[in-house]
Amino acid sequence: MRGHRLRGKHKRHGPRADLLLADDTRIWGPPRQLRQLWDRLRLATICQLWAAYQRGRHQPDAAAITPGAVAARILSSCKKALLADWRLATVNVRQTAGVLSDWLRGRDPMITREQFAARWCHRAVLCALEELPGAQPVIHWSAQHPVPLPA
Repeated sequence: MRGHRLRGKHKRHGPRADLLLADDTRIWGPPRQLRQLWDRLRLATICQLWAAYQRGRHQPDAAAITPGAVAARILSSCKKALLADWRLATVNVRQTAGVLSDWLRGRDPMITREQFAARWCHRAVLCALEELPGAQPVIHWSAQHPVPLPA
């Protein structure tokens, strides 16, 4: 995509567009253990940017979507994914699905607390887990402070 013009403008895609859209790891790549988290965050961002673009395109009379609203939707999407993973780590969804267990064949969807922590709790930036058996994840990521401020 590098070098292509954008709708008649004389600007080129910068390295940030290549990184976000094409996942060009020649520019930057996360450490291997954070690759899955990077993919989730990157795809949530692309999805919400595309949704905002489509809303504006197909509903021109609707109120303009602000960057803050897009950021809030990205945050909400990621929190839902985080909480869904937490549910997989703490609840046997096969027993609580309300359907016959024979219907739920295939790979076991359960993950361990350690797998959850590896996905979401790196350096306790997005969330943290306490060692107590029934403890819930503490989500640090919010609309006020997208990542925790340094102490």
